[in-house]
Amino acid sequence: MEITTNATNSVTVRYLFILTLCTSAFLLFLIQPMFTKLVLPLLGGAPAVWNTAMIFFQTMLLAGYLYAHFLSATFELKKQLIIHLALMIAALLFLPISIPSGYELPSEEWPSLWLLSLFSLAIGLPFFIISANAPLLQDWFRSSGDTEAHDPYFLYAASNVGSITALVAYPLFIEIQFGLKTQTWLWSFGFIVLLFLIFTCGIALRPNRKNIEAATQENNKRQKDQQDEQLVPTPTSPDFKYYAKWIVLAFVPSALLLSVTNKITTDLLSTPLLWVFPLILYLLTFVIVFSRRPIIPHRFIEKFAPYCLILIVFFNTSVTHANTLLFFTFGNLFCFFVLALYFHGLLASKRPPAKHLTNFYIAMSFGGVLGGIFIGLIAPITFSDIYEYIILLVIAALLMPTKATTLVAIIKSRIGPKAQSYRADIIFSLCLIGLLLIALQVGTETISTKLISIVALTMFFLLMLEGVGRPLRLALIVTTGLFIVPYILGSHKDVLFQERSFFGVYAVKEMSSGKAAAPSSNKIAHVAKHGTTIHGIQVLGSLEPQSYYHQESGLGKLFESYEAKDKKIRSVGAIGLGAGTAICYRQAEQNWTFFEIDPLIETMARDPKLFTYMQECADQAEIIIGDARLSLQNIPDGTYDLLIADAFSSDAIPLHLMTKEAFDLYKNKVKENGIVVLHISNRYFDLEHIVAATAKASGLTSRMYHYTRQESDIAEHPFRYSATWVALAQNTKILDDLIPITNNTVDKEISGWRELSFEETDSPWTDDYSNVLSALK
Repeated sequence: MEITTNATNSVTVRYLFILTLCTSAFLLFLIQPMFTKLVLPLLGGAPAVWNTAMIFFQTMLLAGYLYAHFLSATFELKKQLIIHLALMIAALLFLPISIPSGYELPSEEWPSLWLLSLFSLAIGLPFFIISANAPLLQDWFRSSGDTEAHDPYFLYAASNVGSITALVAYPLFIEIQFGLKTQTWLWSFGFIVLLFLIFTCGIALRPNRKNIEAATQENNKRQKDQQDEQLVPTPTSPDFKYYAKWIVLAFVPSALLLSVTNKITTDLLSTPLLWVFPLILYLLTFVIVFSRRPIIPHRFIEKFAPYCLILIVFFNTSVTHANTLLFFTFGNLFCFFVLALYFHGLLASKRPPAKHLTNFYIAMSFGGVLGGIFIGLIAPITFSDIYEYIILLVIAALLMPTKATTLVAIIKSRIGPKAQSYRADIIFSLCLIGLLLIALQVGTETISTKLISIVALTMFFLLMLEGVGRPLRLALIVTTGLFIVPYILGSHKDVLFQERSFFGVYAVKEMSSGKAAAPSSNKIAHVAKHGTTIHGIQVLGSLEPQSYYHQESGLGKLFESYEAKDKKIRSVGAIGLGAGTAICYRQAEQNWTFFEIDPLIETMARDPKLFTYMQECADQAEIIIGDARLSLQNIPDGTYDLLIADAFSSDAIPLHLMTKEAFDLYKNKVKENGIVVLHISNRYFDLEHIVAATAKASGLTSRMYHYTRQESDIAEHPFRYSATWVALAQNTKILDDLIPITNNTVDKEISGWRELSFEETDSPWTDDYSNVLSALK
């Protein structure tokens, strides 16, 4: 039975559907960062938590689309409405959202599967039922008799506006203004409002057969006109070929989204602020391509997209060190946006008539799920580095337009049609490698060799541009630039160890102190890295602590004070193992216990071919695998004389180790005269005022030591880095007796113990509330 509205109410109904879809999308995308932040502490704040969560969200989205298709194909509208509302009422039983009992301890062997089961049990039904609203309400709108009912895809663009609003509002307003508990209650109230809106949409559609017949005739005519206008006409009944195209065109941008997000959150911060930014760009492309009049024409994107692939090659081969990380990040995000816009534009141009709307969304969602599975589950097991990003770019290159016009056609114009063959594509790629080898071989010692190098590199760049319009050639260029060039440049030559786990990619490289060091101090060292951040250094043949743990750092000065004042410490706990550097401060009869979330780190630290700190300083030191906060709960109170907290993953902050609840736990686990020392060095965030406010809320006094590496130090100690350490104790006397204030200023250039500076208005971080924006430098 078809149902329609009176013509006079069509505009009202249209805006009612837009409001309902925007509300639905707002709630759907609000729950994603909100619940993921709620779960994040259970897995040590790992960036991979977000990618695994995205697999769940995409899978449930597919399930919701399948449900919508089944409902619309099987039942009349009245029964669809009753069934859908009944399931929404059932979903109320799962509100407000919380961590289910029995999920307090994560699985050590299968964290991804454990996380997926947690999401399914906690938010599975509410998320599933909301995810069905987009295709279901669009299908209902086809029966509204509205003048736009023939092409309800514009509602999909409108719903994505709601999605983007949620993703912008969460880190910039909701996360700042409300704690997690309040957020879950507000979301629950929003769900009830959505239930009422969907009920209103159902009763707003009234029988009017005359309007149905007129609308049906008009819709048929419009659908025919629509197919005539499409770039590639879609058949009335899509066949396997079209389903395959929809899936592939959805797979590539979905996988690119997760791959780009993984890179950013590893090197910056695993927080909703950075999770949502790539996702906003991703959703914005849907808004643009499914609009009635796209603000960016697809023909323009077709011409520009191939050049973005070449730009990505440039960003990944020449802009990869820490000082240019932000430029690298935003460059990759811009190129990702253009590529997603290109693929989603193709997807929109191949959409079927409205009666096959749910089929289209199912195929599109299935492609998204495949992208999530590839990045979140397959890639971490298969690859030792983030090679999936390169593979996706190669696939994207193969799907670029063949008729794109290149800015440079020097060789093409001279060779003619022969330059358009597959053989020429391979020859072009070999020429690229040859030109690079020439540039490296001749060097830059003399004017003539510099000139030869410049000419070779110029030809290298021009040949890359000539790949536009030839998908295979462009794919070979991407492969050459991102796979082969790094090996030619020797970036993998000094890699001694590289493995990947759920928590990230770890590498150990051999490094020379270089020209900056004094001739007598030229040393070879093994360097442990996660992302672009160094997490441990050992000079070959030496057990002297380096990097952020050296003798002039706050940690080194603390141990120096213990020895100078003859204060014995028997038991030391350390959160975060790294290369095991801190263990070399151990003295006889001291018991050290490390808390490390990633078993791969223990493998790296205990391998004598990489680092010998553990083997030579304390081979029998206990290492407890698991999240530090969860593991510490099993340790008796008052166990440690000193607790060292240094569990940063790259420059990402494990927020759950910086909250009042965490500080309370640390306070309980050390003795009454014990000290907690935190390592808070960071390139992007100034955590001083956060730590001070949180320590005060926990009844702890704090003192900070910042070591700034001077130019004169680089020559003699090339592997000592600037570092910031904070000591916490239960009263000021403990700190005064051991590490009295020696710096009465807030100048970080002056080394010495000093009070932390903060304002009374600074809010402490808790498990329920944290404001990352307030910590940005």
